[in-house]
Amino acid sequence: MFKGFLRYIACIFFLTISISAEAEENKYIGDNQCKMCHNSVANNFTNNIHIKAHDSASSTGTCESCHGPGGNHKKSKSKEDILNPAKLDNQLASKQCLNCHEKDARHWNGSSHDAMDVSCVSCHNIHSNSNKNLLIKSSIDETCLSCHTEQRAFTLKRSSHPLNDLSRADGQGNMTCASCHNAHGTQSESLISANSVNDKCYECHEEMKAPVLWEHSPVKENCLNCHNPHGSNHENLLVAKEPRLCQQCHEQGRHQTLAGDTDSFFMTNRGCSNCHTQVHGTNHPSGVKLKR
Repeated sequence: MFKGFLRYIACIFFLTISISAEAEENKYIGDNQCKMCHNSVANNFTNNIHIKAHDSASSTGTCESCHGPGGNHKKSKSKEDILNPAKLDNQLASKQCLNCHEKDARHWNGSSHDAMDVSCVSCHNIHSNSNKNLLIKSSIDETCLSCHTEQRAFTLKRSSHPLNDLSRADGQGNMTCASCHNAHGTQSESLISANSVNDKCYECHEEMKAPVLWEHSPVKENCLNCHNPHGSNHENLLVAKEPRLCQQCHEQGRHQTLAGDTDSFFMTNRGCSNCHTQVHGTNHPSGVKLKR
C-alpha cells in the first residue's frame, strides 16, 4: 500500500513538472521572433493603427496581442500552435477583437451580423494599412455591398440617396452605408444607428419631424411604409408609383380611380399628390385632407 502511495506521489510530481515545462515553453517571444518568418506581413503592419495602440497599451508584443503566445509555434512551426482569428469560428474570432474593442462594439453580441456567423475579420483586414478602417475592400460601401447585393442594385436606381458620385474618381458620394447603419450592432432594427427608422430619417429630413395638427398615420408610423431608402425607380424613393402607392391603403373614397385609366383626371402628372400636396402632414386649420 505504501509503494502504491509512492507511485501516486511520483506520478503527480512528474505530471506537475510536465505541465510546468509546457506552460513555460509556450511563452511570449516578442515581435522580432515573429518577423523572422513573417517579415512581409510585419512590414505591411508598420503603419497600422494597432502598432500605435500597442506602443502605449501592451507589453506582450503586437503580434501576440491577437495571436497569443508564440513559444510553441516557434518551436513546432505548426499552424495548430498559434491563434489565427481568420480560421477561428465567429465567436472566438470576434472575442479576440472585443478584448480591446468592447466599448466600440458593445451591441455586437446578439446583433444580426453576429447571428449570421459574421465575425470582425469578415469585414476587416487586421494586417492592412490601405484605409483607416482596415476594411477588406476599398470603402465602407464596397465592403457592405459585397454581401448585400440586393441593396447594391437599389442604390443604382434613378432615385437614391447620394451614395454614388460618378463625377469623383472613387465614385463615392456624400453618404455611405455607415451614415444610417452601425455594422457593429445597435439596439434598433436593421442595425439602424438611431432609436428608430424615423429618428434616423429625421436627422437629415428635420422638417418632417415637427408635430402637426393633421397627421398622416403611415408617415408617423414608419417612413419605410412609403419610401425605400436604398433606392427606387420611382421619384422620391417611393416604393410604388402614384396613385398605386396611395391606393394600397385608400381603396375607397369620394372619387374612384382605376390605376392606369388614362382618362382619369387624378392620374395626371404625379397622381394623388397633385391635390393632396401635404402628404406628410399639415398644421393648416382646413388641412384635414392634407391639401394645404
